[in-house]
Amino acid sequence: MSLAVIVVGLAGQTAAWASVKISKKPTQNMSCSGGVCSPTAKKAVLNVNDLAQLLAGGNATIKSGQLAQDIEIDAALSWTSTNRLTLDAYGSITFNKPVKLLGAGALTIATNDGGTGGDFRFVGRGHAKFSDVHSALTINGQRYQLFKSFKAFRREFRHGAGTRKFYAQAGNWDMSGSIYSASPIDIAFEGAFEGLGNAISHMTIHEPSEDRSTALGFFGGVSLTGVVRDITLTDVDVAGMGSVLRGAGALAGGSAGVVSNARVTGQVSSTVTGVEVGGLLGTNGGMVSDSSANIAVSGNTETLSGGLVGHNLSLDGYPAIVQDSYASGTVSGGSAIGGLIGKMEGGNVSNSYSSATVTGSEGASAGGLIGAFAPGYSAPRLSASYSTGIVSEGAFVGGLIGQDLVGSGIADSYWDMDTSGISDPARGAGNVANDPGITGLTTQQLKSGLPAGFSPSIWKEKAKINNGYPYLLDNSPE
Repeated sequence: MSLAVIVVGLAGQTAAWASVKISKKPTQNMSCSGGVCSPTAKKAVLNVNDLAQLLAGGNATIKSGQLAQDIEIDAALSWTSTNRLTLDAYGSITFNKPVKLLGAGALTIATNDGGTGGDFRFVGRGHAKFSDVHSALTINGQRYQLFKSFKAFRREFRHGAGTRKFYAQAGNWDMSGSIYSASPIDIAFEGAFEGLGNAISHMTIHEPSEDRSTALGFFGGVSLTGVVRDITLTDVDVAGMGSVLRGAGALAGGSAGVVSNARVTGQVSSTVTGVEVGGLLGTNGGMVSDSSANIAVSGNTETLSGGLVGHNLSLDGYPAIVQDSYASGTVSGGSAIGGLIGKMEGGNVSNSYSSATVTGSEGASAGGLIGAFAPGYSAPRLSASYSTGIVSEGAFVGGLIGQDLVGSGIADSYWDMDTSGISDPARGAGNVANDPGITGLTTQQLKSGLPAGFSPSIWKEKAKINNGYPYLLDNSPE
């Protein structure tokens, strides 16, 4: 079948969604001419084999518009030619399935071309792989440099390359076989790093037990201008044993930049007194969104330990935002221990949750979601969030928050009184009467419809996902 000119439509059909879907279904409601395909209705489908045929013969552009505003990749796509695929969305682009460039082709991603708030994201099995690093990747007008291995990426910095550049993974990176004594990229990263939904596996960092002044993670830190997104770190082992340590996390010791759609598994620990230890970040002063950690986090006395972030710290010019994120696994040790965040000092946390088991220590503040909720440069804010994990041990132990030092600023946030071991509805916070925004619910109540304040455009419940608890539509644990 020739796709030089195709116009296919379904008359009188109303769509529940407005997007162009690249799928295994027959092409419908699409007009394709001269290598450019556009929707003719809200419900539009481009068959993946039809698209592959287009790419075999030349460049192809999929362009959404006001009728079908977004583009969704719902079927695996690959091509071996040198031709370019352009995904030009009026709104957003979602990669639910793999896109593979097997030759020296090119991929261009353009979002928000006429709409508002558009972005791109890799979810589920979605990722993009390039067999040739000389292929071209362009995202919203910016060319990215592709790397097939971590060693090649690391050489970029050892050769003195500037950090304010744009980098991307061409595929999965395996870091097994090396044990690093410091952060593999031991800088404050100032550029943009795009993981494209690919994995970085088996990173091991064991800082020796000697005087050092460093922050531990894949990056030493992420600076104010830094952007790290669509990155997955699996089976990490980060251990800080030096007497001077400025924070430890799988991704970075600290971040003042933007971290989006980051996922980590493994373990992060520190034997150093008084540092910040988090599954993803030791300290966050920037923005974390659509991220998760399934990890074992442990700290020493006076450590701030959190399943996702050890210390969420708001300073002048640093917003310290965590949104649409979650943590699972275990968190133990320290002065402030939380399933999601060890200590929240100012900043804003919203639409987030934790199922992590939290174990405090003598004199500690331990909470299912946040260990200590305290004022910073800005007043802290917590909304539309919950926790379900077991919380035990410490001077202040609360179902949701270990120690509430503010007494206000919390809205529509909950803990599970059945699973947490904190069955007293007055112990949402471990030191004071509950903020009016803290509520204890039974497991059945949490699983029987979205709690008050949880938007159905952000949250959903389904028995087979997240063990029946509310989950994030754009950050599903499936």
